[in-house]
Amino acid sequence: MFNTARWRLTVVFTGVVVVLLLVAGIAIYFTTSSLIYRRVDAELADKAQTELFLTDPGDHGGHGPDDHGAPPTGQFDQGGYFYAVSDTSGNVSSMSYDADDNSLVSANTLAAAVKNGSAVQQTTSANGEDQRVYALLVDHPGQSAQVLQIGRSIDSEQGALSELRTILLVTIIGSIIPALTGGYLLSGRALRPIRTSVDAQRAFVADASHELRTPVAVVKTNAELLVKHLQSGKLGQSPNDALAIEDILGETDRMAKLVSQMLTLAQVDAGQQTIAPSPMSLGELADEVGRSMRALADAKQLTLDVRADPAVWVEGQRDRLREVLVTLVDNAIKYTDAGGRVVLAVERRHRKAVVTVSDTGAGIPSDSLKHIFERFYRVDKARTRDEGGTGLGLAIARHMVAAHGGDIRIDSDVGKGTRITIELRLLAHEVTTDEPLSQSSAAN
Repeated sequence: MFNTARWRLTVVFTGVVVVLLLVAGIAIYFTTSSLIYRRVDAELADKAQTELFLTDPGDHGGHGPDDHGAPPTGQFDQGGYFYAVSDTSGNVSSMSYDADDNSLVSANTLAAAVKNGSAVQQTTSANGEDQRVYALLVDHPGQSAQVLQIGRSIDSEQGALSELRTILLVTIIGSIIPALTGGYLLSGRALRPIRTSVDAQRAFVADASHELRTPVAVVKTNAELLVKHLQSGKLGQSPNDALAIEDILGETDRMAKLVSQMLTLAQVDAGQQTIAPSPMSLGELADEVGRSMRALADAKQLTLDVRADPAVWVEGQRDRLREVLVTLVDNAIKYTDAGGRVVLAVERRHRKAVVTVSDTGAGIPSDSLKHIFERFYRVDKARTRDEGGTGLGLAIARHMVAAHGGDIRIDSDVGKGTRITIELRLLAHEVTTDEPLSQSSAAN
C-alpha cells in the first residue's frame, strides 16, 4: 500500500515539476522571442526614418530610385536590408534587387500601415527565407501617399530561438530523472510518519486482539460449562460451577480494565485526553495511594514505605496523577518477591516536585529498558499475564506525566531492583500543616 502511494506521490511530484518547468520554458521562450522581434522591428523603423530623412521627397516622384532596383541613397546596399515603395493600393513603383513579391507585406498589413501609420509583418521570400518587414506610410503635403517597406532576413534570430528551444527542451527532459529521484526520496520521508503511525496502530490492534482472545476464550468455556449443567439440572451441584463463575468474573474485570486503558490511549492518540489541573498536595496524594495499596503489599509479605512531604504542591489533575502512582506502585509490588521492599517517596528537589517509586525486585535487563514504556510490552510475558497485567499501564503513565508537563524515567539493575522517577513543576504554595512525614511500613 505504501509503495503504491509512494510511487503515486513521486509521479505527481515529477509531473508538477515538469509542468512548472514547461510553463517557465514557454514563458521564457515567448518573452525572449518578443524581445528579439521587438528589437528587429525597432531597427527596421529606425532604418525607414533614416531613409526618409536622407531622401529628397521631390526627387523621382517621392522615394523612388533613379533606376529600378537602385535606391537613391544606398542605405540598403549593405547589411542584408531590402526595400520597396508602393502606393496605398499596393502597386509597387520600385524595389531593391534582393526583394521579391513574396517578401512584401500582405494587403491587410498594407491597409493597417495606411490606417495606423506603420505596421509589421513576417514574410517568407521566394527562396523560403523568413523575413521581417516594416511598412511605413509616407504622406508628404502636395504628393500622393506612398508606403515604404523595409525588411531583412531573420534567420540569425530564428537560429538563436531554435537553440533556446533546444536548451529548454533538454532542460525539461533532463529534469525528469532528478525529479523522479527527488520525488521518491521526499515522498518516502513524507510517508514515514504516516507509515510509523499506521504500523503502530496495526500493532496496537493485533496486541489488543491477542490480549482479549484469552479472557474471551475463558469466559466462553466456563459459560458453556454452566449452560450444560443448567440444561442437565445439575447447576450448582458441582464445585467447578463456583470456580467457573469466579473465572468469568475475573476475566470480565480484566477485559474491562483492558478496554478502559485502550480507550484512554485512543483518546491520547486523538488528542482528546485533556487535563483539568488544579493546585494539589502531591505528598497527600502519595499517602492516600500508600494506604490503598498496603493490603496488596501485605498479601505478598512486602514492606511498603511512603515518605511523602505534604508541603510539595503541584498543578495537576488529581485522579490522573493518582492513576499514575497506583500503576507504578502496583508494578513494583508485582515484581518484588516476598521479603522485599517498595518505597514511594515525594520530595522537592531543585524547584521540582520529585516522585520516586523504588523496589528491591529482580530488575529489568538493559535491552528491555528502552521498550518499557511501549504499549503491550512486557519483560516477562508469562508472569505478567498471570499477575493480570495488560502491558498498557506504563504507556498510559508516560502520557499522563507528559500531559502534566513532567518527565518520567526508569533506572534498573538486574538482581538489585528498579527505580522510576517522575519530575513535575513545583507549585509555589503556602501550606500550613502539623502532620509529620508519613513513614509507615507493612508487616513482613
